[in-house]
Amino acid sequence: MTNKLLTLVLFIGVAFFTSCSSDDDGSSTPVTPPSSGGIIDPEVGGFNQANRVYVDLSTGTQIASRRDSWEIAVYNGAQNRVYLNSALLVSAVELEGITDITAVTESTTLTSPMTLDALDQTFSPTTVTVSTVAELIQGLPVGYYQYGDLDAGISFTDSKEGELTGTAFNAISTIATDNNVYIVNLGNEIPTTNNGTLNTTGDSRGYMKVRVLTNGSSYTIQYATLDNTTDYNEITVTKDSSYNLTAVSLTDGQVVSAEPEAENWDIDFGGVFSYYGLQGTIAAGLTYSDYTLHNTLSGVGLYEITVEDDATPSYTNFTLTDVNESSLIYNDRAVIGSGWRSVDYMTGETSVREDRYYIVKDGDNNYYKLRFTAVESETGERGYPQFQYEILE
Repeated sequence: MTNKLLTLVLFIGVAFFTSCSSDDDGSSTPVTPPSSGGIIDPEVGGFNQANRVYVDLSTGTQIASRRDSWEIAVYNGAQNRVYLNSALLVSAVELEGITDITAVTESTTLTSPMTLDALDQTFSPTTVTVSTVAELIQGLPVGYYQYGDLDAGISFTDSKEGELTGTAFNAISTIATDNNVYIVNLGNEIPTTNNGTLNTTGDSRGYMKVRVLTNGSSYTIQYATLDNTTDYNEITVTKDSSYNLTAVSLTDGQVVSAEPEAENWDIDFGGVFSYYGLQGTIAAGLTYSDYTLHNTLSGVGLYEITVEDDATPSYTNFTLTDVNESSLIYNDRAVIGSGWRSVDYMTGETSVREDRYYIVKDGDNNYYKLRFTAVESETGERGYPQFQYEILE
């Protein structure tokens, strides 16, 4: 064989090897390189921000699901946890020491009275003591008058950071008698009336009582309306490690396909987001629009860069060598949050903050830079975000 022919054969062999991966049966499949970037318009849904949108940067794809399609979701990892649908303003409170779901009604007396922080009608901090379920649920819905106690770690919402230990539901025990009944506020309807401005929070969807059991590999969810004292429904959900969470609709009584597989999304454009926390010095239930999260449960890291002077590289000039690994945040899903946009509350005008962008490291160790380029449609309607992103190589 001549040297030229040998070189050609080797070149073809190397090219084929580097463009394919070997399957278990010995066959080869092409390896798709990660997306180099582009412009994405998350399909949040317009004025009522009806959808949660999950974006996978490495494929440049998005999956949208109605944010009112589920209320709670079970965690598929080693811990036994339940998450609330923060995009629907779902909240929950544990009835300490009460395990019989059929015995719970609005008139049920709590095993111990609860003293909680609240706001009075003048918006001044105060405390309330509640002794019955009826009194407790007055402060359960997300809003400025929601009850809680941050100093004591009492919150009826999941934490905004999204860590496993920050759920409103305590860890679900494999010992059935350790699992108490919860009252779940089902959140708020998605409005259908376009009144020319942002309109995301409609009428209350009511309450249910819920008790969750587990054997470690599956969950059994018991649920009923508050006035049902004779029986309850059950849903069994087997853990599926392909997904971070498995969503459940209590109102429809079924498992729901909401999130993509855990490795197939990086950014969650939830549109609406709620949690109990501080606004200034006042603790209250807070709701945000245009809110963005990242997939911390699957190891996606992210940090914000604010351009304040010439010493900070602009989005255009930022390169892979500028990445600061120690700045990547893996334990707070709300780094982007609503901080990418600005609202003038006098005029209602909303605009993109042009002084910041974000660095993302996905689960496959691809690095991207990302910046928002729109928050409204061309006609000025909220709920039409757009972002630009680019791989760093």
